[in-house]
Amino acid sequence: MSEEKKLNKKPLEEMDVIDNFLFTELVSSDKDGEEVCGLILSRVLKRRFSNIRLVGQRTFPGVSEDTHGIRLDAYVTEETENEGGGTDLTIYDVEPDRKVAHRESLPKRSRYYGGLIDVHLLESGSKYGSLPEMVLIFILSYDPFGAGSMRYEARSGLVTHPEIEYNDGVRRIYLYTDGKISDDADEGEQRLQELLKYIGQSISENAVDEELERLDEIVRKTKAKKEVGVRYMKSWE
Repeated sequence: MSEEKKLNKKPLEEMDVIDNFLFTELVSSDKDGEEVCGLILSRVLKRRFSNIRLVGQRTFPGVSEDTHGIRLDAYVTEETENEGGGTDLTIYDVEPDRKVAHRESLPKRSRYYGGLIDVHLLESGSKYGSLPEMVLIFILSYDPFGAGSMRYEARSGLVTHPEIEYNDGVRRIYLYTDGKISDDADEGEQRLQELLKYIGQSISENAVDEELERLDEIVRKTKAKKEVGVRYMKSWE
């Protein structure tokens, strides 16, 4: 790394949850990582999450040696009981990003992520209907679509017949940490905005409720770990 880049490197104690290194460390611990991801998912999707499993830095290789693989920051699975007595699987991918240069390619990035995950989920001979539901969540320090909003969501639909449901099982949610909510936003949207403010600027003053205080505690504990500091210093090399 050049001397200029070293000088511009943010000290570990000043890092925010949206910074890739810190987020990776937060989700590398099964217990703390699942708690962090559970909090994020509960506020994004406005329901409680209890039966989840986390794989931090999950890697999916390309379909051949010549194709692009992906590394997911937080790959979360949830199993829920269905009416037939079996279980349904839902996949969640949580991707924080503060690199404004990624804005233009974000929709196609999410397209590729979802497609490559599907390739590795569908076993030979399996029916397409067995593909799980998938929710891709991007937490961004920049406004991805320029409307100033906190939340953007994209789904597939029938352009010619919008009144007809078309469900391919994929939701793409883009969250802007400094985005606005409407004056009549419900409590859930307000709580999400508070979480995003903390993720974008992870200082104790932004931990405004018990859940965020707990998140701040995990963040401070993670930053204080000697091995985390060593890994961060090595990342400078």
